[in-house]
Amino acid sequence: MKRFKDKVVLITGTAEGMGRAITLAFAREGAIVVPTDINTKLLAKTAEEASKLSRRPVDWFKMDVTKSDQIAKTVKAIIDKHGRIDVLVNNAGVSTMSPVVDMTEEEWDFCMNVNAKGPFLVSKAVLPHMIAAKNGKIVNTASVAGKGATAFQAHYGASKAAVIAFTQALSKEVGEYHINVNAVCPGMIKTAMQDREMVWEGKLRGMNPEDLRFMGCQFIPWGRNGEPEDVAKVVLFLASPDAEYITGQAINVTGGLIMVTH
Repeated sequence: MKRFKDKVVLITGTAEGMGRAITLAFAREGAIVVPTDINTKLLAKTAEEASKLSRRPVDWFKMDVTKSDQIAKTVKAIIDKHGRIDVLVNNAGVSTMSPVVDMTEEEWDFCMNVNAKGPFLVSKAVLPHMIAAKNGKIVNTASVAGKGATAFQAHYGASKAAVIAFTQALSKEVGEYHINVNAVCPGMIKTAMQDREMVWEGKLRGMNPEDLRFMGCQFIPWGRNGEPEDVAKVVLFLASPDAEYITGQAINVTGGLIMVTH
């Protein structure tokens, strides 16, 4: 199935994990994917894999989602070459882990700038072109942490709650232009970020990281950690014509975890 044949898809945070999986999923379905990240070594590898799947050259851009000048340059290059951006996936995200009493202002700003400000800046740059075309899909990566309390990640949860609120507000602003804006809220997804978080939390709790991961899975009705591809499938659905009448939603991709914990 080629739901996205020749559709131009801009994706942030694609070097690894969910962003990589999302990029490859769009490439398999015929999209003209434009992956971006600040990690150029892994980004180039993602682009190479996407090129093999889509059987076309894949342009990639080093882009910091907190830098409006870099975003503008990337968007201009895409518009100059392709004339449009059909789908935007705001996936770039970061995390750290600290109790609030120990958390630095730099940690707070790091999460808020990348996770919350990033989707705002990239959407702001892309939206004029979608509005002119009276068509577009925006999918933001939020988190279940934006819907319920997560110890040691007050800053991360706040940033992801902001993404959900931004998604809802933006969907109301641009619905008249036939632009859908939705979010996915992953739970425990097996990524390099989760691996780092298990180590951090293990140190804070005095526990083995793998024991923590095992304990977490006991709260998932589906009985396992999610895979990046589980999230990619939902992103593609929300970006497809099948989701035309869905907007302003924050879809949980958790194996049922949210029902148990929040």
